[in-house]
Amino acid sequence: MTKPSPILVCPVVPLRHISDAEREVVRRFLFQHIRGMDEQNDKRWRRLWGQVWNAEPGEGFQILSMEERGGPYHRRHRAILERIFQNQDAFANIDRLHDFLKTGAGFVTWEPGKDHKPVAIPRSTAFDKCSEDEMREFHAAMEDFLRTERAQRRLWRRMKPAARAEMVEAILSDQQEQEA
Repeated sequence: MTKPSPILVCPVVPLRHISDAEREVVRRFLFQHIRGMDEQNDKRWRRLWGQVWNAEPGEGFQILSMEERGGPYHRRHRAILERIFQNQDAFANIDRLHDFLKTGAGFVTWEPGKDHKPVAIPRSTAFDKCSEDEMREFHAAMEDFLRTERAQRRLWRRMKPAARAEMVEAILSDQQEQEA
């Protein structure tokens, strides 16, 4: 099962101010070159664009995109996680390492904890719970987090700062080379 990725869009200018020539080009593209897969979906497509044309600047629309999670991309993420796990000295369990990376990357939901203080709960990266877009955004944030002193100090306590940074870059670049 694929989780949808929401895309929020809004007009920046009133579309009624677009020239007739520009409007005709857009209409031809939207309705002659792209259609709903069947009559019902074509009606929905046209209704959506009717609403967009009549919207005022800042009026929002949410479009849901369904994209299968990419196997190669997910494998790269897991390979990096495994390489970090094999080369770090802070976590005895790969799932706890993954939770640390999710938390550091901000891939969490906030829930009330004791005394109503918010607690960060790492989100799932399971295929049915995490869209392709969410996975890509998390992975990029994880790589950014890995490049921070905080993450490196936790993962490689006994190494000097320069060696920690080299370790991260070696792990990340090794995975990029394997993809090429």
